[in-house]
Amino acid sequence: MRKILTFAVLLLIVVVAVFRQRIFLRDPLGKVERNGVAIDGARLFINFSNDVLVEEPGTERRYLVQAWNGVPGVPQVLGCLQRLVCWTDADHATVFPLDGRGGGALATMSAKEVKFVDENGAGIRVELR
Repeated sequence: MRKILTFAVLLLIVVVAVFRQRIFLRDPLGKVERNGVAIDGARLFINFSNDVLVEEPGTERRYLVQAWNGVPGVPQVLGCLQRLVCWTDADHATVFPLDGRGGGALATMSAKEVKFVDENGAGIRVELR
């Protein structure tokens, strides 16, 4: 039994190391604002590279901003488990750009903050902690 448990833990560590760009973990301390007003109940997820996934409460809105291209969008493929962890289809996840073309305004990203404009023109600010 102990060997099986050890093997399972090692396998989990290898999977997380290999897919660290695809796995998004919940950040309970992060804050999300729309036009300067806090969105209560918004769920924020981050991955190894501080790419940001935002889920708004009571809606099906999900926004993904990745540092490699800075284009805010809606993930095409996203799986989630108990609202604690989510995963995308690839390291550079495929998204539907919010402006419909992918040529719109890019997100501004730093280690502590992400800012972008959603599909309705509202300014979204995500504070990472």
